[in-house]
Amino acid sequence: MAFSAYLTAIASVTTVSVMPVMAETIPRGGDLRIASLNADLDAFDPISGYSTDSWEILRAVTRQLVTYKGAPSEIKDDTALVPDLATSWDVSPDGKTYTFHLRKGVKYSGPTDREIKAGDFVYAIKRFCDPNKQVAAINYFNLAFSGFREYCEAFSKVSPGDLKSVKDFIDANNIVGVSAPDDYTLVLTSDTKNYDFLSILSMNFVTPLPEEVSSKYFPDSLEFRKNFPSSGPYYVEKYAQGQELVLKRSPHFDPALDPVRGAYADSITVDFTANNEDTIVQKIATGEADLSLYLEVPPRATIAKYLKAKDPNLHASNSGAANFITFNARPEATSPGATALRDIRVRQALTYAVNRANIVQTQGGPIAATPLTQIITSTILGYEAFDPYPTPDFQGNPEKAKALLAEAGYPNGIAFDAPYRSTAQFEAIALTVKEDVARAGITLNLIPIPPTQWYAYIQDPTSRWDISLGSQFAPDWQGPSTRMLLGGWLNSDASPCGTGNMFSICYSNSELNRLAAEAFASDHPGPIWTKADQLVSTDLAWIPLIEKRKIALTSDRVTNWTWSSLAVQADITNLALKAR
Repeated sequence: MAFSAYLTAIASVTTVSVMPVMAETIPRGGDLRIASLNADLDAFDPISGYSTDSWEILRAVTRQLVTYKGAPSEIKDDTALVPDLATSWDVSPDGKTYTFHLRKGVKYSGPTDREIKAGDFVYAIKRFCDPNKQVAAINYFNLAFSGFREYCEAFSKVSPGDLKSVKDFIDANNIVGVSAPDDYTLVLTSDTKNYDFLSILSMNFVTPLPEEVSSKYFPDSLEFRKNFPSSGPYYVEKYAQGQELVLKRSPHFDPALDPVRGAYADSITVDFTANNEDTIVQKIATGEADLSLYLEVPPRATIAKYLKAKDPNLHASNSGAANFITFNARPEATSPGATALRDIRVRQALTYAVNRANIVQTQGGPIAATPLTQIITSTILGYEAFDPYPTPDFQGNPEKAKALLAEAGYPNGIAFDAPYRSTAQFEAIALTVKEDVARAGITLNLIPIPPTQWYAYIQDPTSRWDISLGSQFAPDWQGPSTRMLLGGWLNSDASPCGTGNMFSICYSNSELNRLAAEAFASDHPGPIWTKADQLVSTDLAWIPLIEKRKIALTSDRVTNWTWSSLAVQADITNLALKAR
């Protein structure tokens, strides 16, 4: 389908039936058991959840205006936007105003069971700029909603730490482009046309919340997590920090009102005490657990074992996800390493020094990853294979790297402080990069950071680092999600330098910003994004390392396997458990 035809199709959707064929044959019941590598969720609030793992769990307790229905084959196939809490919508002739008509009769579960109303979306969006914790992907909304940036600037003047002041501000102030004329109508307006507007609304951020509940708690606090107001098919029955999360199917769940999520399991239990890769793999193999959380890549020996046995409980898919190296370009970063990286020749030396083929092997070989030499990945709109700094078989060129360093004034090499997430996957990448770049005279001082502290560390302007070996992304949705990178994290008009940016990226390129603005309003943005990708990949806004495939292991109890575009892994609301 041509992209303009795709836009026309999703704009004219009214109702879509997406229940699986022969749904009556899918078993219901049981407890879906998930073993977590992390000692807790990194986020469990729609405003702050922005990892694929937090999104996997939020899928069970949130709903949006529109969503993706899941795919049994490949993650990249989950591209059909369908109605969720909206049954239909109208688009103004200029493409700037969307009027959504909400389903009636859908109720929250948990601390309240009242009906979901349009005003709950308005409150949730107004909450995005809470000075205690702003929305994790503010770059989308700075450009998506008229008046949003001005509203946030005013909100930033409210002192954090005072719930009453936050509530008073939200109640007294409005966002021009966000309104609810009645309980079942939501109107969203942008200053410009945005080809991906509906996709932006599919993310977990745009989840309705009842103000009478959420305003009592600080965003993503322990109290919020325990009193989570669920709009999804499951609610929080129990949350013991660092121990266990138990989700139960809502007594209000009605397949007629949720045509996307099957909610086949009676409950979903996340165990946070299995914090070892081998332990998690063993639990899945014995049936003690059915699925993992935060296990980016299973151990190589495990992958090989499942492949040799042709085990159907290994699920692998292209995902469009990637690992990459970012630079500390914040104004506060004045270390010798950070200063040196502002010279493109130093960045070029680093990319030539990296052996991407070695990194692929550390991740489990071609089933797990492929070398990556550009910013956008193979499942994203605008992708055309591009390698501005080629080396034989992606093995690097240390001599070329040495020459560039000497040209930049570092004939005796250079050293960088390099934090990484202290998991097996990221440690393997860090150690491999450290060893390989040493051939070019680049010394890395590795700094392990616990995964639960990663984002706080990388976003703190006082933290010590020059390059980050813990950077990764997965597309926020498959296909036309290029805004996330080229129109978001790297676009200084959308994502100003600093903590509001996912990795505190401080890249600024006026030509990229111009191309992004052109792409947003275009019915044919693909070629524009291709040009933008070649621009920033050549400029080394960051250093791409590998494109990752998603590998998931399940117990033999799991059936109706379904990939989620948003979670970039399993759609836990559509997994079922075989009867025993």
